[in-house]
Amino acid sequence: MAIRLQAILFDTRSIQKYIFSSNRLKTNIGASFLVESAFARELLHVLRELFGESEVDDATWREVESPDWTKMEQRCRIGYIGGGNALVLFREETTDEELVRVIRDFTKRLLWKSPGLRTGAARGEIVLNADGAYRVTRVKLANGEEEEIDDLTHLVHKLKAQQNLFFPAVSLPYTGLTLSCEASAETANAYDVDDVQQESRFISWEVKRKLLAARKKNGIIAPAEEELLDKLRSVLKSLAGEPFTASVPYTFVPDKLAEALQKYAFPSEFEKLGQRETEDYMAIVHIDGNNMGEKFRDSDTLTKRKNMSLAVYKKTITAFCVLLGGIIGDYASLQKHLVLEEADDGKLFLPIRPIVLGGDDMTFVCTAKYALAFTCTIMEALNDLGIDSCGGISTLPTAYPFFRGYEIAEQLCSAAKSKMRAMREEGTSCWLDFAILHGEQPPTLEQIRAQQYSGKCGTMHFGPYRVDGDAAEPQHIGNLTEAVRQLVQGGSRLPMNKIKELRAVLSAGRHEHEQFMAQYRRLIARGAKMRLPEIAAWEPYREALWQAGRTPYVDAIEMIDFYVPEEVQHG
Repeated sequence: MAIRLQAILFDTRSIQKYIFSSNRLKTNIGASFLVESAFARELLHVLRELFGESEVDDATWREVESPDWTKMEQRCRIGYIGGGNALVLFREETTDEELVRVIRDFTKRLLWKSPGLRTGAARGEIVLNADGAYRVTRVKLANGEEEEIDDLTHLVHKLKAQQNLFFPAVSLPYTGLTLSCEASAETANAYDVDDVQQESRFISWEVKRKLLAARKKNGIIAPAEEELLDKLRSVLKSLAGEPFTASVPYTFVPDKLAEALQKYAFPSEFEKLGQRETEDYMAIVHIDGNNMGEKFRDSDTLTKRKNMSLAVYKKTITAFCVLLGGIIGDYASLQKHLVLEEADDGKLFLPIRPIVLGGDDMTFVCTAKYALAFTCTIMEALNDLGIDSCGGISTLPTAYPFFRGYEIAEQLCSAAKSKMRAMREEGTSCWLDFAILHGEQPPTLEQIRAQQYSGKCGTMHFGPYRVDGDAAEPQHIGNLTEAVRQLVQGGSRLPMNKIKELRAVLSAGRHEHEQFMAQYRRLIARGAKMRLPEIAAWEPYREALWQAGRTPYVDAIEMIDFYVPEEVQHG
């Protein structure tokens, strides 16, 4: 037996630009909160107002593993929320006018609660079986051919078509006669007073709402901060008593971590991530699950889709908690290499701040010194939990334009995914890539690599690097971190003047390489202890520095500035 229902599929557009366009971390944090709360809070508020509290089922999709979708006791039910989408189901008798009102009231509410956030919606009919299987129908394509698609796919197609037709205004237009917001360039139609920064200014309502979401007021915790802590505690509570075996060298005890979190705080300013004055670099890290879109498309029932969404959510946060457990457990060691301050309430700042957390991807900022170790830890934990992923690390000065840094991190993640796809025949694999940005840079990763990492003998960037597997792979991240360790603190390390000389030589031609290696061998023959990093998988590169148009040594040299002495970064 199947049930015929009305449905609305919502989604959010241009999320990255909305979240990451500001150079103030607090604004980015608030924007992320507003995006996440658009469906989980604002849409539910509208549904309850229109149909009544008792007529909205927002619990089944989260709490019941295998619901009977044909039992529709309330007027409307959440099908799923996740990945920037929301599916809402309504009884068949729900009128078109009621559905239109839901969309209208929701979008109107967002204009006030989350100005600037772009959303889309498509409504239609869905026929569901008890297990959540969709009705499948044949439709005629533009080329005249026919294709079988299910009701949800039909809604998705309809949503995409409508997004290309309608571009709703989500903020007041700037006329040239009004004051412009220095943060967003939108009309400055709000007045802001920041008690912490001791500044007052006219800003756009969009920026004001983002700041209010991330700002503590009158000693009350910021909504974004409260939501993050609730998210972490909820998952940690669900993990209590569950065995968790991670390949990372950190002990992860959910109960103890939940208790320990009370003593620590996530920074809301880039300058509070632990950088020293002479090392004013931070990192933007973007991690994305591999082939997640394909996996969700293969979820051929609503039950499978919502369960997968919830499982990915839990695993993503669990992986982040594994890292948190390591950070808090090693906090005394971190303090030796970072400047970790106290918050106003006496809590100790952590050297990391998640901005997007809980879907099939995550983005966080952290101190540059530990970015590689932090990223590897999370990716290894995700892999232990059954999610293979790729990551991008954009290392940049704190004052660098944040959105450009984020774009590079996304492009680095895409480069890692390209490597993953090239290795697909060998099974699943996890890769990461990184770039170090200094001052003015070309706008794309491809241009950066072409201008700054192209030597006469080939490319001087050796990545992307593999995170899973073993060190037999020359591009395994463990080989890079070990090479950096040997360059910095190995008993036979090269002197710094030779390292600088090697960096210059690597961009030159074959003649310069041969001269450097001839001098290197003469010094060794005379008893010099210095050695190039002795990495088994890099042995083919030790004689001529290059092989097949690639060299691993430039990456190792550039990572010296972000190495923590006496500690081996995990890989």
